[in-house]
Amino acid sequence: MRHAAHALLAILATLQIPACASSNPTACGVGGEAPHPDIGGQIVFVCYAPGNHGSLYLLDVSTGEVRRLTPDSAWNLDPAWSPDGRRIAYQSTRDGRDNVYVMDVESRDVRRLTDGRGFSGYPSWSPDGRWIAFDSSRDGIAAPPNPPGYYRTIYVIRPDGTGLRRLLTFNDVSSGPAWSPRGDQIAFQSVRAGRFDLYVVGEDGSRLEQLTHHEGTLGSATWPRWSPDGARIVFTETIPSPGRGEVFWMALDAASPVQVTDDPRAQWDGWPDWSPDMRWIVFTRAGDSHQLFAIHPDGTGLVQLTNDAGDKDLPRWRP
Repeated sequence: MRHAAHALLAILATLQIPACASSNPTACGVGGEAPHPDIGGQIVFVCYAPGNHGSLYLLDVSTGEVRRLTPDSAWNLDPAWSPDGRRIAYQSTRDGRDNVYVMDVESRDVRRLTDGRGFSGYPSWSPDGRWIAFDSSRDGIAAPPNPPGYYRTIYVIRPDGTGLRRLLTFNDVSSGPAWSPRGDQIAFQSVRAGRFDLYVVGEDGSRLEQLTHHEGTLGSATWPRWSPDGARIVFTETIPSPGRGEVFWMALDAASPVQVTDDPRAQWDGWPDWSPDMRWIVFTRAGDSHQLFAIHPDGTGLVQLTNDAGDKDLPRWRP
């Protein structure tokens, strides 16, 4: 069974976060959403339609208009905007295997980047648009107890499908890459130290640095996203007691992360991303359904962005 944390089923079992598509999802984007002109911008996200397929949708936050970008006939997940906001890299099963594709948003032209070996997804563009980082099990990277097919590490490839190379030299499960706005580092999550923590590495695979530390403790840090100025990283912190996820951010020059969400009524808050002006953080909140919310980085001003049918995950703000 797939769900929106498809990219790391084993991680989700370890972290004990809720499944991210309801067993009976309904149509997405019917009737639009409430307008929020004070927030503005556009957000691409995944919504789950009948049959448990995830499709990409585009929300205009100012007007509340929602439009579908991909068909419901395959899984379409993990969207990532190109730096110019004209293309989206994403994971899809449109050809029967989990591959990374690039779509022109206006023309809807689609190009496949990866060759079907293993399970490839969660792309992230370099700031100059010349490269895409992604995670994949194409080389059968093994790190028990993760199940077969979910052994993964990080690769980079050009948007035309050439120049594929593996980024990391170690075999611990590593995923969820996020390229820094300055282009010199890639953040990701890995079990290198025994639990899922955040790391950064140089764009050439050198200068590995661990950012969070959960050795000998419960909890984990996953799904990093850089602020547009490259000074901060927002991420999901899994808190084992009472067993939910919360949104945190950390400054690279500070010792302690800052907690953003803290609502005991929510089962899980995660998959955060920054607005281009850094005034807002969008994230998924899981309760009876999965909806998109926005909040200021200081934890104030919570706004619910979606409230219609369908579970919504993996929001990404358009540059």
